[in-house]
Amino acid sequence: MRRARRFGPRALELFFLALLAFSTAQVVWWIYDQNRLAEADHDRVEALYRTEVELARHRLTEGATWEQVLAEAPHVEPDGASGVRVSTAALAELERERLGRLRRYGWEGGFFLAVLLASMVVLIRALRDEATLARRQQNFAAAVTHELKSPLASLQLSVDTIRLRRPGPERLDELAARMDADLDRLEGMVSKILDTASVESGNRRREREPVEIAALARALAAELAPRAAAAGVEIAVEAPSGLAALADPSGARTVLRNLLENALRATAAAGGGRVTVRARPEGPGVRLEVEDTGVGFPPEEASKLFLKFYRPGDELRRSGPGTGLGLYLVDRLMRLDDGWAAAESAGAGRGARFTVAWPTRPARDPAEEGA
Repeated sequence: MRRARRFGPRALELFFLALLAFSTAQVVWWIYDQNRLAEADHDRVEALYRTEVELARHRLTEGATWEQVLAEAPHVEPDGASGVRVSTAALAELERERLGRLRRYGWEGGFFLAVLLASMVVLIRALRDEATLARRQQNFAAAVTHELKSPLASLQLSVDTIRLRRPGPERLDELAARMDADLDRLEGMVSKILDTASVESGNRRREREPVEIAALARALAAELAPRAAAAGVEIAVEAPSGLAALADPSGARTVLRNLLENALRATAAAGGGRVTVRARPEGPGVRLEVEDTGVGFPPEEASKLFLKFYRPGDELRRSGPGTGLGLYLVDRLMRLDDGWAAAESAGAGRGARFTVAWPTRPARDPAEEGA
């Protein structure tokens, strides 16, 4: 016995899109047909009025009075030239009725047409967004595969080297350092995935408190310094001490670390350079910028960089590491702290600047403002 074929969500969306298109064509035809019928009814009634004119003329030649003629042909009136004509009031009423029907059909049909067209637009955008998300998910799967295989292969090579060649102390220290770096890379990728899941599920526990931004930036810069030095990248922090923002400490650390790692990758891909972290008070908040001399990006892609799974170019022909989650997490975490994130670049090969801003005090409750 053959199993019934199941259609996926995309097939159903395409079916409903075709149904909406067919319904739209039906509404357009209904509007046209009703207008045609209204015009035909108008012409038919006008022809009946002209028949009454002929009847009135015939009755008048027979000697009937106007009272008798109007009783038999109520839509005529005297005319000095031909004696009888269709009543002006009757023609005006007929025209008002025709225009009223056309307007009614236009409003009714236009309303349903607008609803159908709006539904088609929403469905088309949903299909397009679904296709875009599917491509990004494929890119993410390719990125995760790469992020897993590379450090795992390096770890395996290091283990095999230790097991088979029994290297000396210096070589053993080099292998241990490389294994630590590979484990850090794996831990970073897993942390981003877990952070994304916790943020999107709403289960992430957040405790907002004053966070000393300069100290956090210097601590993370020192933590990443060995990796930066190996890639020929210098990290500099220009921030006054004591500059505190109201934020979730864990979230602020994740934001700044992701920005630094992103800048470090971009600068290393450009053959080395400089990453500068600047922080300063700005209005009722703290503004932090991470500027690099790396590969940059097209200016029109600035807002897309914070989308989930988004990475410029084709992930299957990728030229560097990354999962497309780091900047997405930056944006989501900043929003949770009532802050914002932005990116800018003058173009490919011209570096980039990423900016985030936290408040220094909680937003006022609307109920308190109205009190």
